[in-house]
Amino acid sequence: MIGVIGSGSWATALVKILLEDPERTLNWWVRDEGLQRSLQEEGINSKHLSDVRLDASRIHVTCSLSEVVESSSDLFIVTPSAFVGDTLSMLPASAYEGKNMISAVKGAVLGKGLPMTVFLEKELNVDPCRICVVSGPSHAEEVALNLPTFLAVASQNEGLAEEVASMLRCDYLRACVTTDMEGVEYTAIMKNIYAIAVGICRGLNYGDNLCAVLTAAAVKEIGRVLDATFPLAGRDITDYCYLGDLMVTCWSQHSRNRALGLAVSRGDDPQSVFARMGSIAEGYFSAKIVHDHNASKREMIETPILESVYRVLYDGANPREEFGHLINRVL
Repeated sequence: MIGVIGSGSWATALVKILLEDPERTLNWWVRDEGLQRSLQEEGINSKHLSDVRLDASRIHVTCSLSEVVESSSDLFIVTPSAFVGDTLSMLPASAYEGKNMISAVKGAVLGKGLPMTVFLEKELNVDPCRICVVSGPSHAEEVALNLPTFLAVASQNEGLAEEVASMLRCDYLRACVTTDMEGVEYTAIMKNIYAIAVGICRGLNYGDNLCAVLTAAAVKEIGRVLDATFPLAGRDITDYCYLGDLMVTCWSQHSRNRALGLAVSRGDDPQSVFARMGSIAEGYFSAKIVHDHNASKREMIETPILESVYRVLYDGANPREEFGHLINRVL
């Protein structure tokens, strides 16, 4: 049995994908009791992707995390990174023993500064061979419309990755398999930071030309970080599980991180932006986590775009001055 943990737009989209198999039933954990009733009775997430109607007869929706974990062998974790650590820690580590843990979280665990896979292994004692990452250019809004989507499923256990990929494949979704779990996961964390940078540049009216150069430079930055932190011979940073995810987050109208950058460039406070959006932008937290993680390797890894985003978000730097310096001295 498959269990899904989380109730946002991406969690709802994943449930939709999984239910494309007409024989499949799911367990689904949500935090809000009102949402639980709406999903169980009508198959509608009233807060996210409300136009999507799910087959409620094949979903068991509950606010009991222990119930979902106990009765599921495969657990898709789709909680925002800001809350995922607290959510999973509601149960003892022993509750996850023998479970396949599939992370669709595109951010590091807040408060721990750890990628989800490391958190699962180190904090919850999950066997690394039972950990998997799902990533790729995949806005939930397009999944809701059955638009063609490509995902990457990554695990050091190639058999598990193929099993998970098979669960996801349907008429409108393709899924490839890779063993570069660290590279895929860390790219998913970092690309949100660069989407904020693009949003700031758009808000400052720098135009498409500059944003294209900025995105190209971001690819190089991600490559430098991966080579220094998770070296892997033969990694192709232009593959869609790396470059594709970056591109869609930087350029899409659906990108919350890009929207955050736009708002910040105009003087808005990030917390007020989150309240207005009704959701968070993962890149806000990722900027600090990756900045702090890279601190000991600052001389080895050049990440000027990341540093500019960090200074705007956390040091109160003026966006126009900071990005003017970035353009004139770095790009």
